[in-house]
Amino acid sequence: MISDNAKAVMRKDLSEFRRQKLVIGSIIAMPLILGILIPLSMFAPIAMEAPEGPTWDVENLFTQGRLDPSWDVPETASTLESVETADVALQNTRVVNATIERAVLTECDVRDSTLKNVTIDSCLLENVNLYNCVVTNSRGAGLDGETIMSVDSELVFEHERESELEKLIPMFLNTTLILFIILPVTLPTIIASYSIVGEKNNKSLEPILASPTTDGELLLGKVLSAFVPSMASTLGAVAVGGAIINIFLSQLGEPLLPNLTWVLGILLLAPLACIMSILACVIVSSRVTDVRAAQQVGGFIVMPVIVLMFGVLAGVILLTPLAMLAISGAFAAANGGLYYFAKAIFNREDILVRWA
Repeated sequence: MISDNAKAVMRKDLSEFRRQKLVIGSIIAMPLILGILIPLSMFAPIAMEAPEGPTWDVENLFTQGRLDPSWDVPETASTLESVETADVALQNTRVVNATIERAVLTECDVRDSTLKNVTIDSCLLENVNLYNCVVTNSRGAGLDGETIMSVDSELVFEHERESELEKLIPMFLNTTLILFIILPVTLPTIIASYSIVGEKNNKSLEPILASPTTDGELLLGKVLSAFVPSMASTLGAVAVGGAIINIFLSQLGEPLLPNLTWVLGILLLAPLACIMSILACVIVSSRVTDVRAAQQVGGFIVMPVIVLMFGVLAGVILLTPLAMLAISGAFAAANGGLYYFAKAIFNREDILVRWA
């Protein structure tokens, strides 16, 4: 439970921040701008350059043009079934379970067969293996093979592979997630660094230090006063950025956000990283006498998350739900140590005497 005294300290600090236009502008504007720019810079190029339709896992497949919408299924007058033949020209023939080499097929219905070195025009193909074939004005499904030239046709093969651009999507999602986690780490350097030094300079610190609040309540109130606006701005940026990312993911046929990794990253790791940043900033702010110095020293607090980002980019760290839980556990342990250290050095009498 949060005591009334801690809530009073939080409300008092938030009231102080509202009078600082630069602080308010930084907290609101920066996350929203980044929430728009980061997804656009990451995913717009992929969406624009991604190939239309699937990328087939067929060696030496060349495609050109599209099938005429008025294309009709060919009518067949004869059937060729369960044979092996070569050097033939077939027209209006139904071919089933056959192997044909060096041939020309026109307006045929070919099923469950293998074609090698065949020119195919205006045919319907189903479950056919094609090798060194030229296919024009035809439609097919369940196909396989290699070295195929497809012209003005609609061919669906058995195996797909990710395009090179689509392989970048998981890395870009992880990088974007880390950048969003950096937000609640950097925002408290603006707020929490002001929490003691700025109040001391404005002569508003002494009344709260002289109040009946304990050092723990005072520290908790100052942590909350930086945590609430920092996380609120971060969640707003994530909501905007996630909506933009989902627009691009839907165009690419990829699963939409949020996934479990993002949920753990934003709702577990980001708050823990934010608390770490706040505690460190409050510690620094209680030991220096200038707001700029507090902010500059507090800027180093973002380094653990920067190291995490470089680990993701280098492929050393894979952001999975299990990894998120492990990293969050490390941050939680660090926060426990920082909190007790902050309580140990956060002494109101010392602050008043040193700055008297």
